[in-house]
Parts: sequence; structure tokens; C-alpha cells
Amino acid sequence: MTIRKAFVRLSFLLAFASVPLQALAGTPKATLVAPSFDGPTQIEFSTDQVSKWTDLPLGTYRVPNSDLIISGHQKGGAAPMLLFGLVGVAVQSGINASQGKNAMASAEQALTFSIDEEAKAKLLAAMADPAYAGKFTADATAGRKFEVTGAVVMSFANEQDVLPYVTLRVKLMGNEGKSKLWTTRYIASTGARRPLVGEGSWTENDGAALRPQVSRLLDLAIGTMLKDIANPYPREEASLTNVHGYFVHVNKPLQVVGYKLAEEEGRMLFLPKLGTTIVFAGVNIIDTDSVWQQPAGKKDKPLKLLKPDDPTLAAIAPRTPAPAAPVVAEAATADAAAMPAAVEAVEAEAPVAEVPETAPPAAETTGETPDKGTP
Repeated sequence: MTIRKAFVRLSFLLAFASVPLQALAGTPKATLVAPSFDGPTQIEFSTDQVSKWTDLPLGTYRVPNSDLIISGHQKGGAAPMLLFGLVGVAVQSGINASQGKNAMASAEQALTFSIDEEAKAKLLAAMADPAYAGKFTADATAGRKFEVTGAVVMSFANEQDVLPYVTLRVKLMGNEGKSKLWTTRYIASTGARRPLVGEGSWTENDGAALRPQVSRLLDLAIGTMLKDIANPYPREEASLTNVHGYFVHVNKPLQVVGYKLAEEEGRMLFLPKLGTTIVFAGVNIIDTDSVWQQPAGKKDKPLKLLKPDDPTLAAIAPRTPAPAAPVVAEAATADAAAMPAAVEAVEAEAPVAEVPETAPPAAETTGETPDKGTP
């Protein structure tokens, strides 16, 4: 991204974030309910990867031949190709150097998997619920289809603690796939954070803790998606809520205003009143004890970066990370210093998509592969 683009993006975000809630006249498209139809509509889980142009912030690392993306590690636009270099350093700082190479290989293996077949099976099983009779079908329907793409995002909240998210981007396509009628995201997270690598981590024992967590998140995301499309949760101004916490792709706490769609069984369905260019816009399925919340006031900013010592974060902040090895700190600091301050400010305020969705999805040298392979 050029310096000029960085400043343009920064100017837009700062202007948007400084506007009080009552000044926002329009309703972001990401908050609209799905159109309803007479008769069932085809819904299909696609094997395509989520778009790096519309659903991923700058600097994310897509694990090759995998549906897993690592994010939140970025510092001033850190080159994603450096990620596993830094992770490798972190691994070797915590264990015997002779074991470092094997530990890194094991971590990469644990992070290389596809969710496609499991997601397809879970979607078909959920669609069979009698509550959705006449709403969805796996068969082709003339003129319209819901297309769903998904990914697992391992999102850093700080230099050590990581929380997995399952993100589903759903699009209602019309005119034989030539026009997009509606779109939003469903983003599920739950439970405690862990380190990415090492003892007690998500990748320990070949990802023994990660795989069942992803399966559980798929259930949450798919179930919420079908329920919200078939019988949309009300998006009422009276339900606008000011939420403080951590969101996918962001390693700093944020204030976000949005609709509280529901709250039950220790979870909240929270829909930020933001457009889809913000990569955590969409229905967030989150643990209620992982955020601070109160009814939104008229002067609340819809999006705001919070200070780490904000008193509302005391009960929800991730645990204090262990002291980083000096080489890791030096690498991160050097990388941040090499980038314009504007870029760091942009990514800290709110990760956004690089360019409009219509831009050609040219592959970049970011450590990702254009197409998924078979693990």
C-alpha cells in the first residue's frame, strides 16, 4: 500500500470515528436483514477462500494450503512473510534450541487444515431443522443463491495471547450469480485465549485444543447465520449498545457501537453499526464476560481506540503476556519504525479491506497461496 493510500484511509477513519452516533444518518449495508422470498433459496458453502480484498486487513498471514489465517500480529504493517520468522524466534526462546526446528514444524502442521468438508456437513445438517422448512435448499434455485465462504482466524490480542475465530462471509447472489443482492459476516468466538505455540498452546499436541474449538465455532456461526437469515433478529435503535473489548484482527481494545441482537446462555449477538469495509463488521457471536457493555448514548463514537488502562477493560483484558525475548522485541520495533506512522494508526483504529471488491485479486508475495490445496 502506498503512503498516499495510507493517508487517505487514515483521514477517512479518523473522520468517521470522530462523528457522534446521532450524526450517522445512513444505515450501513452490513446491518441490513437478508431479503425474504417465497419458497426456498439455495445456500451453499463454497470452497473458495475468503477475499483478501474485502475480508482481511493488511499484513495477515494465510497459512499455505489451509483455511487458517493469522492476524493481529501486525505492527505498523509488518510484512506477513516475517510472521513465522518471529513465531519461530518465540518458539526457540521458550524451549531448547535443538528442539526449536521440530517445534516450529509441528506448529505449522497443526495450523494446516481445511474446514470445507466439515462446514458443508454442518450446514446441511442445520438446514434439515424443521424450523427452516421452505427457507433453504441445497438444490439450485432460479435467480438467487446464498454463497458462504469461511476461514479460521487466529487473532492476537497482544504479543502472546491468541483467540480463534470462525468467520463466515455470506452473499446473496442474483441474476445467475452476476449481481450481489445482500451480504454480511457471521463471526464466532468463545472461551479463553492461549499462546499460538509452546506449552499449553493451540498448536500443542498437533492442535489437540484447536480442532474441537474450530468445530464448536462452526456450529455457532452456521446456526446463527441460518436463524438470522430465516427469521432476522430485529435491528432496533433502542438496542444500540456501547461495547468495549477485543475484535477479530485487532490487537488493541476498541469501543464499538452496534445492535445487541440477542443475549442468552452467556453469549451476545452483537452487530456493529459499521460498513463491511471494517473487517469485523457483521454479526459477532461473543461471550458476554469477554466484553464490557452499556446502552449507547447519543454522543458515543461508533468506533474508538481505547487506552490499555481504560477502567472498563479491567475485568476483560487478556492475561499479561510473558516478557518477550529481546530479539522478538527488536524485530517488531525495527519493523514498526520502518513504516509510516499513518499506517500503524490506520491498522490500530480499524483494519479495513485493501481495495473495493471489484479490484482484480492479484496474488501478492505475502506467504499466501491463491488457491487452497489439499492438506
